[in-house]
Amino acid sequence: MNPIALISRKESGELLMSGRGLAWLLALSVIMSVLSLLLVSNTELSLLDNAQVVYMVMGTVTALGALLAVVLGSDTVAGERERGSLMPLMLAPVTPSQIVFGKMGGQVAGWAVMYLLSLPYVWAVGSSGQNLAQAVIYLALFGTPVVLGFGFLGIALSARLRSVRSALLTSLITLMLLASPLLLGPSLRQSGIGKLFDAFNPFSAAVNTFDSVVIDSQPLAMQFTRLGVTLVWLALTTVFAIRNVRKMEI
Repeated sequence: MNPIALISRKESGELLMSGRGLAWLLALSVIMSVLSLLLVSNTELSLLDNAQVVYMVMGTVTALGALLAVVLGSDTVAGERERGSLMPLMLAPVTPSQIVFGKMGGQVAGWAVMYLLSLPYVWAVGSSGQNLAQAVIYLALFGTPVVLGFGFLGIALSARLRSVRSALLTSLITLMLLASPLLLGPSLRQSGIGKLFDAFNPFSAAVNTFDSVVIDSQPLAMQFTRLGVTLVWLALTTVFAIRNVRKMEI
């Protein structure tokens, strides 16, 4: 079997079939349930426009996916080193790119499951509103490169920093910085610095697209630049991960 498929199957099994996998799936369900109940039952929040609520849920799902990606990515190489299993992996007939893409297999599986689990919640808060189908499609189209990019970033830092704690801390700080538009909102990012930050921030590109498509009903033709930002992010982090794994030491 292809080395990428072998590593991916191992990573996916550990994530989805183990106790750890059940724990994060349960945590995700609890978070999404609480968020949905809050949006539906709270008097002030329930007065929000239906499309605004769907937009908030989409941003939350993307942020949770990125959080899962950095946690898993930070453990890929440094975790193998700390558990003493990095040497056998490095001695196996696999290339650095095969290691990276194989390790990403588990993250792809995790994001796919998270995305599918989020759909009932998106439907629950947005079934009576507009652009629900577009919300489902654009969450996959823009959320996927953003989330996987954070996974590659976690792998790169895990290989470079040699410590799970250091890689995780650095990855989380980066995630908090890039995900800040989700907390600030569009109206607070209208300064020159805010607009410049939005122009190159993949998380901003995804969140602004969710706003444009779900709330303003804009077509895909107006989102190509933002899609390009997310794809460039994914490409750069992929190269960054492969280079750091290639240069890492036992």
